[in-house]
Amino acid sequence: MVRKLAELKVSILKKNMKSSLIIRISAYFCLIFISCFMLYSGFKKVIDIYQFINTLGYYYRIPTQFHILIGYSIPIFEVLIGALIWVKSLRNIILFFYEALIIIFIVILVLHYGAYMPYGCGCFGKSKAETINYLLILRDFSFFIPSLLYRILNFKRL
Repeated sequence: MVRKLAELKVSILKKNMKSSLIIRISAYFCLIFISCFMLYSGFKKVIDIYQFINTLGYYYRIPTQFHILIGYSIPIFEVLIGALIWVKSLRNIILFFYEALIIIFIVILVLHYGAYMPYGCGCFGKSKAETINYLLILRDFSFFIPSLLYRILNFKRL
């Protein structure tokens, strides 16, 4: 009887350890995605910063006097998010800034729904021409999912 209880306890512990490992690995995959996405996006804008600033001109609801400020600060902000997300003590703050940035991008896309962008929306620097539609907005929303998933997985781990 005692032996069966001990075997059951060991079985439960093994199952919990395996589940915890899967949760931890999944959470790190979310962080890897966010980090790579932000670093890629930021560096693509830095490579052709003037084209990114020019692309901002097609967003008619963004005041012209802010184009240079936004054009230089967004890529730096994205690279910092991509790099600092690995600092455990800053992770929740960095995730908040990541989520805020994605929400701002989504709001800007919604405000400019139907607008023609000859160099793309600017998310990844210069790309092919596109019209802002629900698929573009859905794509940006999909970038929000890893952050939410990380928060859920991290909550489960506690």
